[in-house]
Amino acid sequence: MEFYLSFKQLSQLIPNTVAGPIAAALLAFPALGDDPPGLFKSRAAGSTAALGAEAPAPIQDFAKVCAADQPDLGQWRVSGGLKRELWAARLTCVGDETAGAAVDPAARLLNRPGGSSPGKSRALRLEVRPGDAYDPNPGDNPTERVEIQIRRELVKFEQPIWYSFRFRLAQPWLARQNRTVIHQIKQNIAPEREISQGGQCPSANPFFKIEAGHRPEAGGAAFVVKTRGTDNCRDGKAGAISCGPWPLEPGRWHRVHVALRASQRDGQSDLRVWLDGRPCAPFTGRLGYTDHGKRDADGKPEIDAQPRFGLYRDALPDAVQVIDFADISFWDADPASHPAWAGIGLKQAP
Repeated sequence: MEFYLSFKQLSQLIPNTVAGPIAAALLAFPALGDDPPGLFKSRAAGSTAALGAEAPAPIQDFAKVCAADQPDLGQWRVSGGLKRELWAARLTCVGDETAGAAVDPAARLLNRPGGSSPGKSRALRLEVRPGDAYDPNPGDNPTERVEIQIRRELVKFEQPIWYSFRFRLAQPWLARQNRTVIHQIKQNIAPEREISQGGQCPSANPFFKIEAGHRPEAGGAAFVVKTRGTDNCRDGKAGAISCGPWPLEPGRWHRVHVALRASQRDGQSDLRVWLDGRPCAPFTGRLGYTDHGKRDADGKPEIDAQPRFGLYRDALPDAVQVIDFADISFWDADPASHPAWAGIGLKQAP
């Protein structure tokens, strides 16, 4: 049994003699960027998380990545096709007050530094330019990317994981319809089964991804969730939209929450996504490739492309795009009592 009190309701229950100090203490709690306002949450006796219980700590967070002026990417992989000498220009730490600020595409193409003064809060800026990690991708559209991928194996089939992150699209955001992935998780096809190796399967699609490209029906940048799961790698299908398109505002922080238990059994996955507190419809279908997806040494399905964040797009010869990420955190236990999940309904999540 649960009940929720807003600040206004709480203040009406507390005598004026103590309301002031309590309000001051609550207002001193650190804000979470542009997140929607949280709720004061209490659980009745017998709840799985009793009132006052310690919130679970993240098993992986983003705190060290931009603790200094230059990003510390020791826990992350950078897109394999991106030349090492370009890393310093494509992945930078910026002050939160300037992260997402206007970017002059012409200046970027001319390699003029954007520069930004460090702030109290820091974000990782990723920038993709024409030709970055270019893949001719025979039989499909050529692509470009600048992404980071967590090195640890955090996401596994049949095991729950929770995570959240903030992102901000830098202005001006490309006003042209083009596939633009900002987050993805994937089970690749077993190498010997890929067409490029003489097999029968096209390259894998992510089983879960978030796009933020331009969508005419949304009037600009749009949040779109796509999923992919099949028992036939040759079915010719791509990711299907399971949420969105919802409008995004370039230059503004948005927060995403994800609760995921990936399964290759029909009706057994549990994927729930929130954008700025707004819930997507739950997805329960199979995820990944049950026929020829990669497997570990024990023959169990393996998620070899762990969570990636950045920009992956169909190649564009004349466009620079920039995105900022902050507060990427993962939990392996229900984080409902953690401040980062305030106001997010995890009642039926994994």
